[in-house]
Order: sequence, then structure tokens, then C-alpha cells
Amino acid sequence: MEPEATDWHAVAMTKLVRVMGERPAVAAADKALRELGIVEISSASQLRLFAEQLSEQGGFAGAVGGLLKVHATMYERSR
Repeated sequence: MEPEATDWHAVAMTKLVRVMGERPAVAAADKALRELGIVEISSASQLRLFAEQLSEQGGFAGAVGGLLKVHATMYERSR
């Protein structure tokens, strides 16, 4: 089952896990969240910041960051 498009944290984690697998996804997300000083993504703007942190990690995390930036942009503008 897919998370709702505006369940920001669930969308991010679902995409990360699909691409990276459970453990690497959790590690990448934890690092990005720590760097942002947040525990959970609760808005489109936080999703964008999270995506930027992932992009800085490079590799598959960076690729997912790019996808999440697009997602944040689509739903920021539709609200």
C-alpha cells in the first residue's frame, strides 16, 4: 500500500527503502534528519530540505533525494 502523497515522512522512507534496502535507507535517513535537527518530516518544505541532505550524500541516496525534490515541488504548489 502506498502512503498518501502528503504523508511526507512515509513517502520519503518508502522511496528510500525501495531503492536502497531497509538498513542503508534508515542509515541515510537518520543522517539527513540529524543534520536537519528534526525527527520526522512533516511538511513539503522539510521534505525539500531532507532531499537536499540526501543529495549531498551522493550515490543512491542522492538519486532518491532528486526524486523527493520533485515530489515536494509538485505538492507544494498544489496546496
